[in-house]
Amino acid sequence: MIETRSGPRTSRTGIRVMVTALMMGLAGVGVPSSGVTPTVTIAGVGARSAVEAQSPVASRRLPRVDLRIRGPVPMDEKKAARIQLRKEGRTVFRGRIGIELRGQSSARFPKKPYGFEVRDRAGDNRNVSLLGMPADDDWILYPPYSDKTLMRNVLAFATARRLGGYASRTRLVEVWLNGGYRGVYVLMEKLKLHEDRVDKPEPAQLLEWSAWSKRKGMDFRLPGADVPILFDDPERSELGKARRKAVRRSLVAADTALYGATFADPVSGWRRHLDEASAVDFVLLNELFKNQDGFNTSTYLARGKGEKWTLGPIWDVDLAMGNFAYGPASVVQGSMLAERGWAERLYADPAFVAAVAARWRELRDAGLREALLADVAKNASRLIATGAAGRNFRRWPVLGEVIWPNPSDAASRTTYASEVHTLTAWLDARISWLDAHVHELGVQVPGRVKGTS
Repeated sequence: MIETRSGPRTSRTGIRVMVTALMMGLAGVGVPSSGVTPTVTIAGVGARSAVEAQSPVASRRLPRVDLRIRGPVPMDEKKAARIQLRKEGRTVFRGRIGIELRGQSSARFPKKPYGFEVRDRAGDNRNVSLLGMPADDDWILYPPYSDKTLMRNVLAFATARRLGGYASRTRLVEVWLNGGYRGVYVLMEKLKLHEDRVDKPEPAQLLEWSAWSKRKGMDFRLPGADVPILFDDPERSELGKARRKAVRRSLVAADTALYGATFADPVSGWRRHLDEASAVDFVLLNELFKNQDGFNTSTYLARGKGEKWTLGPIWDVDLAMGNFAYGPASVVQGSMLAERGWAERLYADPAFVAAVAARWRELRDAGLREALLADVAKNASRLIATGAAGRNFRRWPVLGEVIWPNPSDAASRTTYASEVHTLTAWLDARISWLDAHVHELGVQVPGRVKGTS
């Protein structure tokens, strides 16, 4: 089984997955019509497809989310609305919500992202469990659009949880807004300080390292990494002046230690301020998926009373796994983070690089590759067998189009099957590259080590 830092967390799949993904599709849609079985082969299943192996679950529809609101959904200001969730034809939740548009790069697409809070009759927040996830009031409906596999965030968060840390729980759903079909979405937990989410002893702080400071504001800036930091939970307006200063002073001290002359010293260097285990896992996740947002934007840090700062949870992993056309994220080989703030300094510490390599070998021996590729096959099989992929791409006919920031070869992928096949091949190649090069992640250009003084 995959051994995590907190002990066994998930059963070893014991299977190796290969998505051949060559299937007959509907004209212009590229997904199977009813009666056509996708060629998704899982060793150990035999001649049966993954769709058949998952029966009867695979034959059911995805959970349905119906949203009702008068007028348009506003940006950054929650508006009263109603929500109904149905699973297998049965209503599992119905109630009041406040809903808004959210996101930065994703908000430019016609398939819009939503954030919502569940409310009671008086308009106050109401904690509820949605589709089996722990009860809370804050939720997100994320719309895969440029990610035509519809699953990159789902895969990344599930992998992060396998490593033993928290990552947002997710559910694939289909969304209707005022009766109009909006496609496949990911219902997911909003990041926040909570015992079932980012669990830290109070007083705690969740911060965001963001490249979107002009749009979202900036609370302070790290001098060494030269990046803006935002108070996320609690927000700046909820904190007193003394608390804000204490948080800023603490994180700036970590940044200063990383960029100091004795940064690698195990006692007085960066480890005095940052939790090494969380840094190792955070770096590995961003390197594994070649996440464009890693140490760039949507990068979170948290600290509880008496604790060091931890890196994570991982967030926004849609511009990853071959779904970005520029820079290091555009190729399978090489380091993703070697020239990013903080990571460049961590990679200049030989002991940290050795810890990353050791952790990678541990995870590989525990079946990380098998579990990850099994997740791809499972999600693809379900999206195909339920008809959700077909409905989504009839509503949003983007297969075969280059949607920013898709690489140019997206134009040749005219079926959902080809998108899944490409993702599977990319992950397999990236894992193989890391197997051979994880011990030299600080090297971005042959002979040149980033971050050395």
